[in-house]
Amino acid sequence: MSITAPERQAMPRPANGKVTSWRVLARWAWRLLRREWRQQILVVTLLALTAAAASFSVAAAYNVASLPGPQFGSADYLLQFTGPTQRAIAADVAAAKKAFGTVQVIGRQFVPVPGSAKTEEYRALEPGGPYTGPMIALVQGRYPAAPGQVAVTSGTAAELQVHVGSVLSLPGHRQTVTGIVENPSDLNDQFVLVPPPAAGPPQEVTVLLEASPEAFAAFGSSFHGQLVSQARGAGTQQTVAAGALGGVTVLLLLVSLVAAAAFAVMAARRQRQLGMLAAIGATRGQLQVVMVVSGVLVGVIAAVSGAVVGLITWFAAAPRLEAFAGHRIDRFAVPWALVAGGMLLAVATAAASAWWPARTASRVPVVNALSARPLKPRPAHHTAILGAGLIAVSVACLWVANQVSGPLIVLGAAAMAFGVLFISPLGIRLLTALGRRAPVAARLALRDLTRYQARSSAALAAISLALGIAVAIMLSAAADKTAADAGNLPGNQLIAWIGQAGDNQTVPVRTPGELGTLAAAVRQVAGSLSHATVIPLEMPVDPADKPPPGGQQPVVSLNAPLHPTAGRGGVYTSVPLYVATPGVLSLLGVDPATINPVTEILTDQAGPPVLTTITSAWNAAHVQRIHAPGYGSYPASLITQGTLAAKHWTAIPSGWLIESTNTLSAAQLSAAQDAAAKAGLAIESRNAQASLGTISAAAAAAGALIALGVLAMAVGLIRTEAAGEVRTLTAIGATSATRRVLTATTAGALALLGALLGSAAAYVALAAGHRQVGGGFSGQAPVVELAITIAVVPVAATAVGWLLSGRNPPAVARQPLD
Repeated sequence: MSITAPERQAMPRPANGKVTSWRVLARWAWRLLRREWRQQILVVTLLALTAAAASFSVAAAYNVASLPGPQFGSADYLLQFTGPTQRAIAADVAAAKKAFGTVQVIGRQFVPVPGSAKTEEYRALEPGGPYTGPMIALVQGRYPAAPGQVAVTSGTAAELQVHVGSVLSLPGHRQTVTGIVENPSDLNDQFVLVPPPAAGPPQEVTVLLEASPEAFAAFGSSFHGQLVSQARGAGTQQTVAAGALGGVTVLLLLVSLVAAAAFAVMAARRQRQLGMLAAIGATRGQLQVVMVVSGVLVGVIAAVSGAVVGLITWFAAAPRLEAFAGHRIDRFAVPWALVAGGMLLAVATAAASAWWPARTASRVPVVNALSARPLKPRPAHHTAILGAGLIAVSVACLWVANQVSGPLIVLGAAAMAFGVLFISPLGIRLLTALGRRAPVAARLALRDLTRYQARSSAALAAISLALGIAVAIMLSAAADKTAADAGNLPGNQLIAWIGQAGDNQTVPVRTPGELGTLAAAVRQVAGSLSHATVIPLEMPVDPADKPPPGGQQPVVSLNAPLHPTAGRGGVYTSVPLYVATPGVLSLLGVDPATINPVTEILTDQAGPPVLTTITSAWNAAHVQRIHAPGYGSYPASLITQGTLAAKHWTAIPSGWLIESTNTLSAAQLSAAQDAAAKAGLAIESRNAQASLGTISAAAAAAGALIALGVLAMAVGLIRTEAAGEVRTLTAIGATSATRRVLTATTAGALALLGALLGSAAAYVALAAGHRQVGGGFSGQAPVVELAITIAVVPVAATAVGWLLSGRNPPAVARQPLD
């Protein structure tokens, strides 16, 4: 058949040769991946689990993080008026309405509970107000709508033993309970809800509003009455979620090492195929495409499946996390950008893990590739020099950081991880040299570790990092008795609050007789504990700030900038301010002799603090930084006695900290809470998060499981590559015991070397980062957990390797040709 000129002109032009060849190679990589899916199951599973952990942790961290200012509702600012008379309060509210237009007014009364020192808050709040939507929700029944009706929170209902339909009777109040309500932004917020038209004269008024910073500042400067003002703090949800994603990247580093070993084995299996491609003219870049495309496909499959599993787990677990978070959680409020970032990290990890083996395979000479012989391992001392340099950089960064500089800590940790990676080949060589006098089967196993150095070194680095992280957590928990950021209180302490726990704005007013009764109850609680010490807690008060009758005494507030360099006008956060009594100074480990006579404020907060009263604000000029334990309820900001006298301020008791010599048991806590409740005190003890011992045990178990999982893959890869030798040994009479020794030696040697290398790296990093303790970990080391990590893991690996091997190999060895 002939082709005419018009037909020849209509024929499409050939596609770009380079693009076409890459498409062909990509399709070939996909076909090979489908054929070798069994060999990729472990890598896909590890990446999928990591992607699932990233999706779940990001969603959980974002939603569990504290909400910015739950008392603000949807407003940006709040004003508190506690004028001397109802007419003065009404005038202040009218001034706020005139200045800002739309506002939300919340009135509060504090009604004493008969037979108790506690008071109940009667809150006059309109559920349909412009800013109170996030502050009120109906759980059961209906909202109160007329005089003689109230709704209560669940905690108040349990405390006063009322329910929907019953009558709530308190001094001066007798109303029918129409519903159960809650503050979705703060589930610990307990109150009695009354309709504003039926509410009595308020003792305190909160005004919620939205305004520009300039307008709000202008109102504050022109206002001449009693005013407490606050601005909503910055949200931390995105920051906390990003931190969780950053933590997952450490796990991705471990997975990348395992994946690199798997892709190295894949490259070895495809060596003949890659050699044939090179022989017919394929470039190095085209050879690398085959492996990198496989890595990308593995990453995409793992990322999608892992994200789906993680999000399904989050949707199922979200309702169970609300009690821990202290607020209601919208399960669909997921930071999708961070979830997508975690998925991209999983794909990038798989692609990067495939790139290095691809680069190495593309550089194999054609003759060597066609003969399918493993390359001679690179000299280990080359990478060891680089690894030693990185470890030195890590020690320097951690030493300079001294637990303060976040960027230097991250840089030091990353340098240590890569240092372990690059020093692993030298560890493999040294282990092989030490085993020269071992039995024949053991020597063969150690020789194979050196022969397949690339994958064994990657596996060793992953094992070392997994166990090293576990050891670092255990040593930190044991060495740091105060355990910064370990919760609200240590396990051997509790605080008996006169008012509501965590309230740093007001303290209930108590008569000397009532304070004596409360102190006696505290002594009774302390007497039931083991050699307990009682430390009174006091807060500073400006005598000019008169509390309303039967109400709450406003205390001096300390406002610290969220950013250390923030000046006046920046975003501040309010922290409790206590009086620097000798007992509190001793609790914090502060020697009074080290306090400068001119010091006004002792605090662990960064930036220049501002102290506020109802009528004034004061910039502290002489601030001395202290290193306080990182517990959330510790008195970590203090005003000195001299400053208290100079400002003509007084101190008001706010509670008592009770410290026992032993960790408090559940029975002791229950008895303490019962005794305190009878006296009208609020007991705060360590929250429900895991104790340090639990954290250490969990770290040891997690590190051991990860290490054993990596070992299972690494040993399988190495022994599979040496399957031909096992057949030869079997043919000349080797028994199943010899085959068991080969596998057990490979697993045990990698586990032992990884435990030693990881433990040494963890100890060096912690010693460098904790100047004040240096080598002090040895005296407080968690012996049981370290023994599990360093001794039990290698023994378990050896035993499992022995038990799962020994099967007769196929009688005929056949090298597949593709």
